[in-house]
Amino acid sequence: MLKVDVKSALMKAKGDKVSGSVYVRSFDYRFTKSGDPFVTGYVSSQGCIINFKVWREAIEGFRSLIAVSRVIAISGVIDTWNNIPSIVFESVKADSFGYTPLDFLSGYDRDKLEETFYGVLENTSPKVRSLVNKIIDGPVKDRFFTEYAAKLLHDACPGGLAHHTIKMLRLAKTMVDNDDRLLPFSDLIYVGVVCHDIGKVREFCMGEYVKNSFISHSEYGCEMMYEIKEYIVDLFDEAFFYRLLSIIRGHHHVYEVKAKTVYAYIVHLIDMIDSQATMFMDNLDSHAYKEMVNGEKPTEHFDEIYYY
Repeated sequence: MLKVDVKSALMKAKGDKVSGSVYVRSFDYRFTKSGDPFVTGYVSSQGCIINFKVWREAIEGFRSLIAVSRVIAISGVIDTWNNIPSIVFESVKADSFGYTPLDFLSGYDRDKLEETFYGVLENTSPKVRSLVNKIIDGPVKDRFFTEYAAKLLHDACPGGLAHHTIKMLRLAKTMVDNDDRLLPFSDLIYVGVVCHDIGKVREFCMGEYVKNSFISHSEYGCEMMYEIKEYIVDLFDEAFFYRLLSIIRGHHHVYEVKAKTVYAYIVHLIDMIDSQATMFMDNLDSHAYKEMVNGEKPTEHFDEIYYY
């Protein structure tokens, strides 16, 4: 039994059979309105994801297998809701091929990420590079270049955190290069971009939330800055330190933790540009966008049809 080709499964019709090994990216136990239990979640492979559901007698088998490994063998059928396909697991058993999660994940090359990241930083000041080297050092360095940027939404793969940060640094440079008024604050903006998601090295482990992650990566990021506060203040000044905290804490600009400074809001906008655009393209790659020609032939029109 081979791996399920998720991209092909997304293009299958309702009722089509699917079988093979899958990597369960996430899952949740729920109940229907009538009180019947079911499991829902996502399986992923090489950057594509598809929803799955487990009903009735297959639930206990799923529960026992998933406690041992996120890679399981399934046999199921395609179902659709609002033209979005999902796999209903009819039976589950242990994977017999020795697959690991990495066999299903399309991550970024670690060496290339490092080369690109530090290459982009060459355009920044010596102070910025000194601080970044202080922050991304030792165990943090390994985590930064291998961790996910998100659980599911964007750059949700090994190396996604560094990749997301690199793209944001390039966007930040474009903004600074095109508005001289930002030049006096460029060090803060660049460091803010590097650090805005740095707390994810403590919030995640290979894209999965860990203990105490409910405080969010923003708080973990601030915690990491407090651990080297003296170094940051000596290198820049105290105002720089607290402005950096405001960027980390407010870069989502939601709920009560909104961006409180211009710099925090600029980093928020840069973050949104990359994460939203990446999420948009990921959705085009990952879901079945179909148009029925003459009522029967499915064709892909990624540039014309957008169901989100």
